[in-house]
Parts: sequence; structure tokens; C-alpha cells
Amino acid sequence: MRRILPFLSGVTLLTGSLLCAQRPRSPEVHPDLRVTFRFVAPRATAVALDLTGEPRTALQRDDRGVWWVTVGPLDPDLYSYHFLVDGAAVMDPLNWRIVPNLLNNASLVEVKGPEPQDWNVQAVTHGVVHRHEYHSTVVGDDRDFYVYTPPDYDPAAKRRYPVLYLLHGYS
Repeated sequence: MRRILPFLSGVTLLTGSLLCAQRPRSPEVHPDLRVTFRFVAPRATAVALDLTGEPRTALQRDDRGVWWVTVGPLDPDLYSYHFLVDGAAVMDPLNWRIVPNLLNNASLVEVKGPEPQDWNVQAVTHGVVHRHEYHSTVVGDDRDFYVYTPPDYDPAAKRRYPVLYLLHGYS
């Protein structure tokens, strides 16, 4: 571990260290839609932020070894990001929200606006998600798929509904 990630050696956030008492917050979304990112790495020589849709941005280091940068204001949206620490891509260890991806995991930050976004939970009528299975002769096993029907769906009716087929890829 020391050879692969030397910038993390000696840093412990979950013990009685100085940093634990004053654990930095990252990301921190401000009311003006600017976002501050922080990364603890006292031994790192360079840290940069790689934020979706934004140019790569260098972080500044304080006297405790906490690197930080404030970007924005950003449009309300979901953003994925990671840090480049001495050239190595690292997720934000201070942020539990992630963008799962088989090949390239990233951290996630939500910048909320004055109005709820499509992905925010809202008090609206919901339909039903149905799970189905089929046997794939190509792969040789059972697979599942999901069908969402809107709240007013009636299978006996002759009404036609729009259809969206969403096929996921490898990652």
C-alpha cells in the first residue's frame, strides 16, 4: 500500500488523530451553487479535481495537509468526480455517494436547485415496476427484465402506450 499510494500513508480519519476531531467535509455545496471539495493527503505533492463537464482543477494545500478547491457556480445536476493525487485517480474518501461503474467508479455530488429535478423524490402518483424472467439460449441461463407501467395502465384496454427500451452495456 505504501508504494502504491504513498500520499495516504500516515493518514487515519477514524482514530484519535487531529484530523478526526476536525474531519473535513467534502463535497460541500454552498447556497450560491459553488462546491468545495477537500482531500486529506499530507504527503501528496499535487492534487487535482476531475469533475464531469468542468476543466481539471488543481487543489490548494493548507498547513494540515488538507487539499481544497471551490468551483462553480454549477448548474443543478448530478456530477461525478474523482481526485488525481500524484497522478493516481482516487475516489473521495470523505463522500459515501458513488457512481457505480464496473470499470471506473467515481464519487457523486448533487447540486440542488430551487426546483426539484427529475431524480428527486416528489409527491406524484407512481406506476408499478414488474419483474419478469426469460431463458436466454444465447447465454444459456435465466435472465430478468423489468417493465414499468404507468398509474393509469389497464392491460385490458386497447390504448397504446409509448415504450422505452433501455439496454445496459458492459459497464
